[in-house]
Amino acid sequence: MRSLLRNQQPVFFKLLQGQEEIVDEYGNPTGSYIPVYSELKSAMLCVSPNKGSSEVEQFGSLEDYDRTMTTADTDCEIDEDAVLWVDGADTDGPYNYIVKLVAPWKNSVSFAIKRVEVSEYEAEQSLFAKKAEIEAAIANADHQTETE
Repeated sequence: MRSLLRNQQPVFFKLLQGQEEIVDEYGNPTGSYIPVYSELKSAMLCVSPNKGSSEVEQFGSLEDYDRTMTTADTDCEIDEDAVLWVDGADTDGPYNYIVKLVAPWKNSVSFAIKRVEVSEYEAEQSLFAKKAEIEAAIANADHQTETE
């Protein structure tokens, strides 16, 4: 009864692998970083319909989350830096939740998750696009130098 299959739903996620510094077209570091995520993965978890009151929640007075997820799989890879696609969100589009806190126990793991806005994803994607443009400009400049 801990983790009934009928109560579970697929949750897609990417794990944060690190950050990469953006360099300008001259190869100088800009001081801005973009996150680097793993490949898209999935897990079956029980996702709550909404947040309960802080008096009865396992996360205590942490108020910065909207829902909880639980699983009996104690080897679940999801961590506090993961981004999530919950409730059938299109995995080709922006993620719609982030993990705020992980609460492992002997035979289960609970996650506090927070809904995020698309604008955060779009800002992140614009950084990826800017980085790609700069890398293309550097590669073009290197190619021109080699041909001369």
